[in-house]
Amino acid sequence: MAQTLVEFGRSIQTNLANGVNIPINSTPYLLLQFGLNVPAAINYVELITTVGWQATNVFITPPEQPKLLIQVLMDGVVVGSAEQESVSYDEDELLEMTTTFQTILTNVPVGFRVIQVFVSNPEDLQGDILITGPANITGKVYAPA
Repeated sequence: MAQTLVEFGRSIQTNLANGVNIPINSTPYLLLQFGLNVPAAINYVELITTVGWQATNVFITPPEQPKLLIQVLMDGVVVGSAEQESVSYDEDELLEMTTTFQTILTNVPVGFRVIQVFVSNPEDLQGDILITGPANITGKVYAPA
């Protein structure tokens, strides 16, 4: 069945690498937020999230490394998440990473939806995380043509 793009939304902190410097600890931090209208009952919603980050002051002692936890919420409920651990062999090494992932939802209820992206470092005692960019999310709503 053919699908048509019926709604698009986005939130952009920065499209540039090294465009921001936001330190992240174990407390969830609201990084991105936008509204998305869902006009049709039969639909699917595609969310694509990208976060560029650095890990510094990493302790090479096992078992844990700093981790970036990204959670995508719709109307306050977690609908997607990704967790990426830094990998370091040297405490002084600067690690730069970009985490991108896709969240697909089907038959989201009709109406205005609030999309939020929270980031945290659950292992903040093992090293520091700094959001550097790019940092953005796009949302698309598709419905039958």
